Amino acid sequence: MKLPIILAAAALTTTPALAQQTDEDIWDDDPYAAQDETVLAVDSIIGVLLDMPIGRLASIAPNVEIEGDIRAGDTVRDMMLRDNPGAEEELRGKARMATAMIGTMLSEFETLLPELERWGERLGESLPE
Repeated sequence: MKLPIILAAAALTTTPALAQQTDEDIWDDDPYAAQDETVLAVDSIIGVLLDMPIGRLASIAPNVEIEGDIRAGDTVRDMMLRDNPGAEEELRGKARMATAMIGTMLSEFETLLPELERWGERLGESLPE
C-alpha cells in the first residue's frame, strides 16, 4: 500500500469544513498553527485513514501480498505502530509542517503576483510583433 501517496492526495483535497468537525485546538503551542484550520482538517483525514481496517481488507484479498505483520482486526494505525511506536506522531508532525509550509508559500506567492504580472507585461512588450 502506498500510504504516503494516499495521505498526500487527501491533504490536497481537504476543505475548511472538515476542520470544523472537531472543537479542539490541539496545537496551541505548535509553530505551524498559523494554518490551524487546514492543519486540523489534514489531521482529521490522517486519523480517518489510520483507522482504515487493513486487517479485514487483507483477509478478503488472499492473493495480494502485503508487507508487514497484518492481523485480522488491524487498522493501518495498528500495523504502523507495531513497527514504530512513534510513527503516528511523526506522521502528524510532518503533515502539520507540510501544510504550514504550503500555506506560507501560497501567502508569499500571492504577494509576488503583482510583480509577476508586471514582468509578464514587460516580456510581452519586448517581443517582436
